[in-house]
Amino acid sequence: MPLSFCAVPLLARSHMSQVVVTIHGTGRTAQDFEVPQMQALAAHLGTVPQHRPVWWGDLIDAGACVSHNGEWLIARLHALAQRFIGRPALYTTRLVGHLANGLHGWIDGVAGVVAYFVSARQREVIRERLRAVLAELSRHNHEIILISESLGCLIAFDVLRTGAQHYNIAAWFTLGCPLWLLVRTGQRRADLGAINRQTVGQWFNLYAPRDLVAAPMAPVFPAYPIRDERIDGAHGRLQAHRYWQHPRVAALIARVLR
Repeated sequence: MPLSFCAVPLLARSHMSQVVVTIHGTGRTAQDFEVPQMQALAAHLGTVPQHRPVWWGDLIDAGACVSHNGEWLIARLHALAQRFIGRPALYTTRLVGHLANGLHGWIDGVAGVVAYFVSARQREVIRERLRAVLAELSRHNHEIILISESLGCLIAFDVLRTGAQHYNIAAWFTLGCPLWLLVRTGQRRADLGAINRQTVGQWFNLYAPRDLVAAPMAPVFPAYPIRDERIDGAHGRLQAHRYWQHPRVAALIARVLR
């Protein structure tokens, strides 16, 4: 179902201020991952929205050794090139750097999934980081716009399914959500638990057809009127999964924030 903004405004309770909460997916993610996202929203809103990021990339930095060895190899290549040919081997060192960064990201992507599905301790730490932010904002009477990406959608789902009634969730955006796959394979039930129209004001699901892990969510959870929005234009599967790079994503979120 395409997004519609012609109905009653979502955020009509003027006594509550809006705060955007973002939680990232798996892979190599910088601690300030939210900065370009908020800048993209600011381009539509005219100001940077209040924002609280939930970062858990420090728990899965399994590729750090690859990155360190890549830096060592680049330094050695520079030294050898200057010794034998008198100038740095620019293309070689760039290639090594790109390969090391790519491998680092791939390893962290796998490690993040393993950490969440296999390690109960790390899974609980990740969930608690999100719960703590949602609880704090709700105690201060803020209205929360929750934006989750990729594996972050599953983390948000698990937290909301058991405790959505404790938080002021006005809207939830899922970007590249893998829940349909988990329901299909029996990893999650098609049971929303505490998620309903009273606890989560609206649920917008943004998916790209080329994204292997994303799909329309309304057929998966028919008990909730999820608004699916198809995001076209990606030239490959990797680009399709990078939702914030698509200009329509920030535009759609900003329309809810206004």
